[in-house]
Amino acid sequence: MKLEDKEKELIAKEIENIEKLSSTELIAVVTKRSGDYKLASSMLSVLLLFVVSFLYLIFVEEPLINKLIEIQFATFVGFYLFFEKYKTLLLSIIPKQYKQKIASQNGHKQFINLKLNKTKSRQTIMFFVSLDEKYVEIITDEEISKLIPKSHWQLIIDEFIVDVKNQQLMKGYLKAIKACSSILIEKFPANGNNENELSNEVIELQ
Repeated sequence: MKLEDKEKELIAKEIENIEKLSSTELIAVVTKRSGDYKLASSMLSVLLLFVVSFLYLIFVEEPLINKLIEIQFATFVGFYLFFEKYKTLLLSIIPKQYKQKIASQNGHKQFINLKLNKTKSRQTIMFFVSLDEKYVEIITDEEISKLIPKSHWQLIIDEFIVDVKNQQLMKGYLKAIKACSSILIEKFPANGNNENELSNEVIELQ
């Protein structure tokens, strides 16, 4: 799922429209995947190694230790390379909570890496999407967090995730940005001294 240039322009325009009426800074950030999941590949390969070893010891009448070591090595390497090649399959096996944790950590890391916490007003709101994990989070800087609790964004996030799952990324962004507009304009109205410190363009991370 990749945004076309026209879709990016529509999202940027929607952000611009809200920033004319609010002192907040909105930013759309999307990444294909939030982690390399090498640890998950390793752990799952180790688990399968034990399963194969157990089956060998059960069904082979005279198991040989050297043969067992060879089987364990081949099992681990084979499954590890398999999961590294087919990450989509791996992600379908990994628990949802683990994927969400990885994606959330990446989102907060990117908030800092992109220096979104360094604006003068400290009123930045980031719409973060991690596609492979089907994960969405709205991350806000300290001034927004003081007036709007994190729980307020959950319904918007839930609807956004549905759009991501349906391969409708642009629709999800536009709906989420519009859904946030009322409270941002109410709590953080434009004050006549708005400085657009951040670009309105969608940021696509590798």
